[in-house]
Amino acid sequence: MEEIFLKNSDKILRKISSEDKDFRINLAENSNIKFWSVIKNSKISIIIDAENENSKLECYFLIPAIDNQETKLDIQTIFKSKDTRILVNIFALATDNASITLNGNLHIWDGINNVEARLYEETLLLWKAKYISLIPWLRVDSPDVVASHWAKIQRISPERLFYMQSRGLSQEKAVNMIINSYSQQIIEKLELNEQEQSEFYSMID
Repeated sequence: MEEIFLKNSDKILRKISSEDKDFRINLAENSNIKFWSVIKNSKISIIIDAENENSKLECYFLIPAIDNQETKLDIQTIFKSKDTRILVNIFALATDNASITLNGNLHIWDGINNVEARLYEETLLLWKAKYISLIPWLRVDSPDVVASHWAKIQRISPERLFYMQSRGLSQEKAVNMIINSYSQQIIEKLELNEQEQSEFYSMID
């Protein structure tokens, strides 16, 4: 398992492609971190360990699954200390027999106060995409918390793609436009500068 220790005001960018790997993210005390990753054709397990007080983490995952690719993402968030806030945002897109499996677990220990936990997932399906829905599991053993899960699933019809292609776009460009629209949401939330934006888009290709 690879250990990732985040502290202060880190902004972490990570590309994961064609890997089968486990990660553990540890948050330092008084940290305010934004972690963003592009995951392609991989099976990834991530444990987020919030054991230090006054830590904040925003995670953004973009998962483009093209052709016959299979991607699996398991996220387990464990709240062990008070005054912590962890927001997990997943944007996924699957095309042409690709499959995406997303599992999210939130566990807030007993006696942990002033905690906010959120799991947000938005998935876009094109053509014959296969999809196994996000499975949320919330175990909340403390009363003074805010914990929520939100999911949105959309299927883009061949008719919509045909309309985009009738405007002069190739099928590949039409799909890329859809992926880029998701990417733009992440860029806006993370407030990336020009260099970071360029690096982000290079990860999607």
